[in-house]
Amino acid sequence: MDPLIRLTTHPAGRWAVILAWVLAVGAVVALAPALSDVSRNEATQFLPGDAEATRAYELAQERFPGEGTPAFIVFHRPSGLTDADREAASQVAAWLSSDEAPEEVGAVVAPSTVPEAEGRLLSPDGTTLNVIATLQGEPAEDRFGEVVRELRDVVDGYAPDAEVEILVGGPAGLIVDLVDVFQQIDTFLLFVTVGLVLVLLLLIYRSPVVALVPLVSVGIVFQMANGVAAWAAEAFGLTVGGQATGIMTVVLFGTGTDYTLFVSARYREELGRVQDKTEAMRRTLRGVGGAVASAGGTILLASAVLLLADLRSYQALGPVIAIAVALMMLAAVTLIPALLVVLGRFAFWPFRPQFQEDAGDESASGGRIYGRVADFVLARPRVVLLGTVVALGALIGGMALYEPQYETLSSLPSDTESVRSFEIIREGFPAGEVSPVEAYLELPEPVTSEAGLETVEAVAAALASHPDVASVSGPSRPFGRPPGEGPEVPPQALEQARAPYVSDDGRVARMEVVLAGNPYDAAALDTVPALRDLADTAVREAGLPADAVLLGGEPAEAHDTRAANDRDMLVVLPLVLLAIMAVLALLLRSLVAPLYLGATIVFTYFSTLGLSVLVFTVLLGQDGVSSSVPFFLFVFLNALGVDYNIYLMSRVREEARHADLPRATRHALASTGGVITSAGLILAGTFSALMTLPLQDLFQLGFAVAVGVLMDTFITRTLIVPSLVTLLGRWNWWPWPAPKADDERGFMEA
Repeated sequence: MDPLIRLTTHPAGRWAVILAWVLAVGAVVALAPALSDVSRNEATQFLPGDAEATRAYELAQERFPGEGTPAFIVFHRPSGLTDADREAASQVAAWLSSDEAPEEVGAVVAPSTVPEAEGRLLSPDGTTLNVIATLQGEPAEDRFGEVVRELRDVVDGYAPDAEVEILVGGPAGLIVDLVDVFQQIDTFLLFVTVGLVLVLLLLIYRSPVVALVPLVSVGIVFQMANGVAAWAAEAFGLTVGGQATGIMTVVLFGTGTDYTLFVSARYREELGRVQDKTEAMRRTLRGVGGAVASAGGTILLASAVLLLADLRSYQALGPVIAIAVALMMLAAVTLIPALLVVLGRFAFWPFRPQFQEDAGDESASGGRIYGRVADFVLARPRVVLLGTVVALGALIGGMALYEPQYETLSSLPSDTESVRSFEIIREGFPAGEVSPVEAYLELPEPVTSEAGLETVEAVAAALASHPDVASVSGPSRPFGRPPGEGPEVPPQALEQARAPYVSDDGRVARMEVVLAGNPYDAAALDTVPALRDLADTAVREAGLPADAVLLGGEPAEAHDTRAANDRDMLVVLPLVLLAIMAVLALLLRSLVAPLYLGATIVFTYFSTLGLSVLVFTVLLGQDGVSSSVPFFLFVFLNALGVDYNIYLMSRVREEARHADLPRATRHALASTGGVITSAGLILAGTFSALMTLPLQDLFQLGFAVAVGVLMDTFITRTLIVPSLVTLLGRWNWWPWPAPKADDERGFMEA
């Protein structure tokens, strides 16, 4: 830290640091793309490369290149469709097939264009009719969204009256709605976060000057991190999700304000002890610089561990967070100190700290309240520890209601057009109609040959034999009926109906397997392995290798996502915890302290998750918890919450050089309590900003992390950790010697 301290506090060096940051951010903004420009939203992009759903997707992209993305134009009248409604559907189909429609519209399937398909397009109760239009083009491009919006504008004009709903949804509508939401939330989230942090800083500091320092610093780092992360994503082929910018925003503002608070609070404290502002900053950086670097280092290690995840969405988010936090950590020991030294005591106007020769910790930090808390904890550590453990332990019981969700629809608002259209289709058709399992069968002979159709039908019949399958469609049964069933179909119509199920080279057959139940619930996901076994057995009996058939589609993708997520929870999260404990061991020079500090983190995590599950399912009536929330909650609570462990325990060790452990603990808690509380409130506030967004998974993540940070701030760090430190005595520092030999003994020595 010494070279940085000398550079940052030197009269010329401080201005050089500020100028360097301004020039660097200007260059990045001018030359780099935005992170949102390189983001992806397709589920298969985030699965492991060797997952069967991924291989099925890649095969489909290779052999069905012109297949496009289906848009569902849904006609719905609760009392039953009228002749006028069906005529309107025919007119829409005719328009879609005409030259007036956008050129991106490909094949159109409707009762008026393919009469044999009416059984699959008209619901049994007669309330819903579906017209399917295949759209060409890249869904992530602006033009694709323009086409969907044009379809929505045009089809509205065909409604015979106000009672009939005409909605454009399906995969095409869903992708466009997701992209629209992600494009809107980044700017909105930034403004909400900035406003919330500014209000909290003004309440904490009661100074408009120092409140702007973290906002200016984080703003500079945010612009740099956004561009550098986008460069990294392009250079290394990282699959960055649409949520990356939002998560990076809250992480940056959370860590940035935390680090600024650590530095500014200690700086104000030192200004009360020394007259010279430069010397005060030198003492500040020597006191908290290591803690800030260690706090940032834990997040960098946790981000590096994310590279070991199977889910590529977790892998890619690791480097994004690492880049942002690394830049923020550098700013915390260069830019922020330089700004504060330039401002001097004016930074805290109108309550400028005055030099006092007898200034103490509590007078400097306003720690009288936490001094009383420390007295209470140190007087009865066993009672405090038992009471808090019982209270938080009871919250873990909420985990009994934990039900992970893997459905994209559950994240979007219920009034979104694509969500509404899916819900209508589910009411009138088998629930799996909107998201079928897709089977791809590669054959040595043409699919439409006699031998090829026999093999295809053998696989289709095997899949249809499963009790949870409602229907199977493919080259051998293009209308969802086994060969020989239903009315005779003219050869030309049969050939036309088979075309979407046969690859361009004629060697790959595609089959749609419609499940009877919700294709995203646990039962449906458990069905996927059974379907894969049935398909594998059928192709082996036909003399083909097992990998000749691949099952993909959204239910299979959800199953493979669940498998990868379960693996990452069991493998990656413990490694994150071990990495953080290793940093604590090096910083505190102890093997005991990291063990109980790690245990408090895990305990807080499960208490937070249990409470969150109760709120989501019981109070808010949500179906479950997004599958990614427990993973990211653990990462953020560990990587961010450990900042307070580091700040508190490093101060305990510093104070223990001059006093026995009880007095050192009291001084440390009194000195850092206000800072940790302020930092915790701001960190919780930044994550709670996610709750203002229309995406349920981000709402849940924001709530869970905010609750966890508050629990960690007011209970774990304020009550549990000081109790453990008091009970363990000098064993806190084992096997290294205590910072100062004292006669205090912990319960292990009693």
